[in-house]
Amino acid sequence: MAKRPATGTPSYMAIIENRSYFDTLDDEVGKLIKKIDPLQKQSVYRQAKNDLFKYVTRHRGAMLRFRKQRLALESVNDSVLIKIGPKKRGHLAAYRGEWIRVIWHSTYGFSMDCLVHKVKVTPGLEEKLMLRGPYSKEEFTDEVAQAYPFPYVKIGRFVMVRSAKGNWVSSIPTDKALENKETDEIPNGATHHKPIFVDSNAYAYLVGYHKYAGLWIKTHASREEITSGKLDWIPVGGRVYVDRSGDIPSGWSVRTQEGWKSEG
Repeated sequence: MAKRPATGTPSYMAIIENRSYFDTLDDEVGKLIKKIDPLQKQSVYRQAKNDLFKYVTRHRGAMLRFRKQRLALESVNDSVLIKIGPKKRGHLAAYRGEWIRVIWHSTYGFSMDCLVHKVKVTPGLEEKLMLRGPYSKEEFTDEVAQAYPFPYVKIGRFVMVRSAKGNWVSSIPTDKALENKETDEIPNGATHHKPIFVDSNAYAYLVGYHKYAGLWIKTHASREEITSGKLDWIPVGGRVYVDRSGDIPSGWSVRTQEGWKSEG
C-alpha cells in the first residue's frame, strides 16, 4: 500500500480540478483501507478487501475500470482524492463538480478495477491537501519535495529519485558513474537501462544495470566473465544474470565469500 503524507500537511497551492491529491481523509473508508495488509494470511487479506468493497458499494460507490497507474495511483490498495471539473468526460463524468475518492482495489490484466465514491472535503481540509503528481517544475516546490513520501517522482519529462542524503537527483546515471569511475547519489536498488546506439536515429539494444553497495553492476554477464575472475570486484551479495553456455543453463549467480554461486 502506498504511503500517505501526514494529516495537517501545510498548504501548497489552490486546488486543481481533475488532478489527484493524497488521500488523508480519516473516515470509515480510510480506516478500512488501512486494515488491508498484503502481509497478512490470504484469508484475512481477502476479508479486508471484501469488507472495503461491501462498504463502498453499499454507500452508493461504484467499481470502475481504468488503465493501470492512471490517476497517479501507485499500487493496489492505494487511494487518491480528486475534485472533478464541470466539463469532465469519460468514466468520471457522472461526478462533475464533486470530490471523489478513487481506490485501486484489484488488477485485471493491464487494467485496474477501482472503487469510486463521493466524499466531503471541507475548505479547511482543501487547504492542507497535497498534489499527488506528476508535477511541473513550478508545482514541485520545496515544501512538496520535503513532504513527498515516495522514493521517486516525475517532474516534467524527467524522473527524479531521493538519495540517501535526502536530495532529489536525476534517476539517469552518467556514463562515468556506470563505469564506477565517479560516484553519484542515486540510491542502492535503483536500475537503469542504457541504450546502445547504432546510428543517430535508433538503438539496437539496451544494457541493464543495477546499483548495489554504491556500485553500478551490469545485469547480464557471460560465463567467461564469471569464471575468469573479471567480475570479482563486485561486492559479496552482488548478483548478475549469467547467460547460457553450452549445456550450462542461464540463471542468476551471487558473489559469496567463497566465490560465485549459482542461484538456480
